[in-house]
Amino acid sequence: MRHNLAVLLATALLGVCQFSFALDIGAEAPAFSLPGLRKQDGTALINLSNFRGKVVYVDFWASWCGPCVVSTPLLNELRNRLVKQGKAFEVVAINVDKKPADGIDFLSDQPVQYIAVSDPAGTTPASYQVKGMPTGFLLDQSGKIRLIHQGFKTSDIKMIEAEAEKLLAGKP
Repeated sequence: MRHNLAVLLATALLGVCQFSFALDIGAEAPAFSLPGLRKQDGTALINLSNFRGKVVYVDFWASWCGPCVVSTPLLNELRNRLVKQGKAFEVVAINVDKKPADGIDFLSDQPVQYIAVSDPAGTTPASYQVKGMPTGFLLDQSGKIRLIHQGFKTSDIKMIEAEAEKLLAGKP
């Protein structure tokens, strides 16, 4: 009897933990404070909270990620186009390479104007429950997750742009 009660209690607690930490649409995006990857990203820690009031695409990527070669220039084009139109949009790319130099080398071949930060310890992808590269999270102006996108193919950028435009227009 005592064993069954312990199993029941453990199962209930596990279910609560899984539910309370699950990231889903409408959840608050986990905060982060990470160093810039390149000199142009600055030497101060970059915090997600710095982007409140903007629609933000948080992009988890790595130098060894094949689809990241496709997504990187397309996200850069999207970001630059929306910013040029005066829209409050930003891409924050979180590099997960164990050696930040690998991410820097990747961006020397795939230059971008958006902010790139480094998380070689992998704490941020763990808090976002990232399961593969690339994975992106589109956040609204208040920091809530409105889209989770895993993997990348060329046609995906149109869907990401459409969702970003909806949020920029104030439609969740």
